[in-house]
Formats: sequence, C-alpha cells, structure tokens
Amino acid sequence: MSNYTLFTPGPVDVPDEILKATSKSLVYHREEKFTRMFSEIANSLGKILLTKGRIFFFSASGTGAMEAACSNVLSSHDQPIVAICGKFGERWFEICKGYNTNPIMIRVDYGKSIEASKIQEILKKRNKPTVVFTTLTETSTGALNDIKMLGEVVRNHGSYLVVDGVAGIGADLCPQDDWHIDILVGASQKALMSPPGVSFISVNDRAFEKMKESDLPSYYFNLKIYEKFRVKNQTPWTPAINVLYGLKSGLDSILKRGVEATLEHHKKLAEYIRERIGNMGLELLPEHPSNALTVMKVSKNNSTMLINELKEKHGILFADGQADLKGKIIRIGHMGNYDVSKMTGVLDVLETLLSHWRVKNE
Repeated sequence: MSNYTLFTPGPVDVPDEILKATSKSLVYHREEKFTRMFSEIANSLGKILLTKGRIFFFSASGTGAMEAACSNVLSSHDQPIVAICGKFGERWFEICKGYNTNPIMIRVDYGKSIEASKIQEILKKRNKPTVVFTTLTETSTGALNDIKMLGEVVRNHGSYLVVDGVAGIGADLCPQDDWHIDILVGASQKALMSPPGVSFISVNDRAFEKMKESDLPSYYFNLKIYEKFRVKNQTPWTPAINVLYGLKSGLDSILKRGVEATLEHHKKLAEYIRERIGNMGLELLPEHPSNALTVMKVSKNNSTMLINELKEKHGILFADGQADLKGKIIRIGHMGNYDVSKMTGVLDVLETLLSHWRVKNE
C-alpha cells in the first residue's frame, strides 16, 4: 500500500466521501437504477462543461477517449492538424499517425503555448475544412492554451476543433459551446476528483454529423454503436460502475460548490502556490500556467532525487518531468481535493528540503 499522499497531476488525492461512494454495491447496468444514475452523471457533466452536446463515456483512460475522438471524427482522406506544446500533444500526433492520416504538426517549445496565428496560416493555405487537435492544459509542462482564440480561428475556417481537456476540466475555464470546441475529451481522475477508469468525450452536433462520414476502423470505440445506447442512458459494453459512483459524487461536489466558485478556488490556490515557489527562488516553466498544476524548474538537474526524498522521508509525492524534462522540473498537482491549508504544509517541507540541498551543494 502507498505510504504517501498524491500531489501529482493525476491521479489526484481523492476525498474520502468519493472513495466511500465507489465501495457501494454493484447494480446491473441494464437496470433502471443504473440508467437513472447514468443520466444524472451526463446532465451534471454537461453543466460543468457548459455544453448541450452528446456525452459518451468509456471504461478507459483519457488516452482511450482521445483515440475514440480520432477514430470517429477522422476519415481516411483527412489530413488533420496537430498543435503540440508537450508530451500529451504529441500523443494526438501518435494516435493520428496510428490511423494513417498523415497529420500536419505545429510544435512550440516546452513551456510555451500554441499561437493561434500558426494554425490560421495553415488553415488559409489548405483552404478547406480539416480537424485540429490540441490540448487545454498540457500536463507535461503546466502550459495553458488559449482555446477561446483557437476555437474562433478554427471555426472561422469551417474546420473542427478537438481538445484534450483531461487535466484542465474543472480547474481551468473551458466553456465548450461558447469557445467552439467540437469535441472535448476528459477523464475521471483529475479535477473531477475520482479514481481513474472512466473517460468521456463531449461531441457537438456538427462534429457528430462529420462522424457519420468516418471510414476508419473501430469497434470498442465506435460511436455509431454508442449512440444507440446513449439515448437509453446506457453504454454498449459493461461500464466501470464503481468508478461511475465516484464520478457522480465528484460532480455533485463541484455543482454544490458552484462551477464558477470551483474555478475561482483553483485560481487562488494556484496563485498562492506560485507566490511561495517564487519566494523559494524557483522559476516556473510555463509562460502561461494552468490552474491545475504548478511546474517549476530545478537547478543542477536534481528533481528526481528531490522527489524521491520527499516521498520516502515525508510521504509527499510530486511528479518528475517526462522525456527530455526528466530530472529538470517538479510538477505539483493541485486540482480537486486540495486547499491552501493542505498545500502550506507541503510547501513548507519543500522549502526546508531545498534549503538543505542548497547548503550541501554550495
């Protein structure tokens, strides 16, 4: 069993009442009790995403929902655009390549955000509708993209915008319908405060019409099958029922507090953490940081050792960098079940440890 508390950018520390909800007795997924609960989950999630679109749920990680978006909205003749600012943006590219769609890549340096003008340049040259894939909150760098601006550019060119919102939903503002997001991807294990195991995509009408033309192979993620069950508040395959119990509890908690109040909570918490980080003499990696996590640079490439010491000696688990950033950054997740009081103690420990390390290395 773990002997630490999660301060990673997903999965997150899950509140006790939500964990308790996941331990309820199972119901049959073709029975009325389940369909009633499933309808409530979809309605609650629609209020948080600020959308009237269709929501499809999968017993899969967020990557599964990303693949579902790709395999359903794309056709073999499409050449999508993938806007990348980190490892999870690269995942869009890898999935598109896996379906042999020959995507066009737009890439910015880690820590930077996507510039809408770069997407606009390509859309002007192509002069025909296409699908643009990008990320709301890039978990590998902590960067936040201006999805509102990207949505306007993409819609003005008659194209389709698909956004990985897994880390940002519930922590960063992202009104799907108002920002012209055609497909929004999310999952249970981040700011929605539930265990991993359920992901979803929210699809607007124009994207759903395009999906009818798709000729890419799919079965488990085929939304033509899912739609027949969605209208009955069911899933075609056996769902992760206990995770759905937890997701419902997490959504209820957010709505009880209020969507705007929840976003404001994350904003103030992020501001507090970044003020503390600055006072420690550390520099943030992202130019435009998300409110879901804080990512800081660590000198002398020793973040891996710092993270291990925090875990082993203090029961605090942060996340290291990925790929080229491993050993160079610390990622602190603070989406969902965290507040200033909880983070104060953790940051106090980090500050003390950093002071000791600096003395040793002088």
